[in-house]
Amino acid sequence: MRIGALILTAIVACASPAWSQSETELYESGANAMAGAQREVTQRNVDVATKALRDKDYKTARKYAQSVTRADPKRVEAWLLLGSAQQGLQDWKGARTTYTTAVRLHPTHPEARAGLGVAYARTGDPKATVQLAWLETKLRECSGCYQAGQLSRLKADVETAIRETAAKGS
Repeated sequence: MRIGALILTAIVACASPAWSQSETELYESGANAMAGAQREVTQRNVDVATKALRDKDYKTARKYAQSVTRADPKRVEAWLLLGSAQQGLQDWKGARTTYTTAVRLHPTHPEARAGLGVAYARTGDPKATVQLAWLETKLRECSGCYQAGQLSRLKADVETAIRETAAKGS
């Protein structure tokens, strides 16, 4: 936001009465510059969170993913990054909330469904089987499509979480 304010101030300060632009045009060009700067910052935060996840630095990934979800709350990718970081930190309750948001935004996103299934399983919630059934249905419908490998892996992740949680409870 500070970057945007500086850009807007610079535009207004440089404006002279001889310019033919109206105040509205000046404001719009400043607002567009602020939006562009915000997009750059948001994408940089996505990149940092993604790299942190690859490096298994889950606290850093969570921090940067949270900033993206605040800046762009409809960006499913950000919610998936945040959920992955929470899983890495074994914050299963937080991951449940995060993946629920991702599923609400994109109900047919396999990674959101699998993440929610794993989080449910790790908290002992039987709703994990609902997410598993969704993934199994998608895999059957896919029948060798380009997503088959990904769907199989995601299904296996949920099955493993259900099995491991059940074994701990026994």
